[in-house]
Amino acid sequence: MNVTKLALTLALAGVIPPTFAQSFSEFIIIDELREDIEQLVSTFGDQDNMRVIEGFSPNAIEQISNSLEHVQIEELHIYTATKPGAIVFGSISITSNNQSDWSPILRDWAHVVSDKVIIHSEVVFSGAEGIQLKQELENTTGLVFTSHN
Repeated sequence: MNVTKLALTLALAGVIPPTFAQSFSEFIIIDELREDIEQLVSTFGDQDNMRVIEGFSPNAIEQISNSLEHVQIEELHIYTATKPGAIVFGSISITSNNQSDWSPILRDWAHVVSDKVIIHSEVVFSGAEGIQLKQELENTTGLVFTSHN
């Protein structure tokens, strides 16, 4: 079997990722409704590994998943509003009460993220509600979820 046929066979079998996938150590998602959006966009510039999502339209979780198509990353950084036990976008919130509604989409993240998801928040995983949300997200995706200021 020549090299081209072998590479095609391995790619179709899922052993080799598609050649059109970009690889980044981190990918940055910023919700446009975040109070410090201007500072964040200025900090990260117009990088290929950064997307600003629309807070209200359409579904923020689907926008994140669409942004992650054709990439392979180690860490996913999400800058959005939070409160204890809730990741808050303009259009939706992810809480322990509804995270199962988003499970199919969240599981897709595990196909592109190899290490962890970092929610930039001081409070998201605090308190009983935050601990429960963190555990459920990790159980659903198999990824490590952490917070960072």
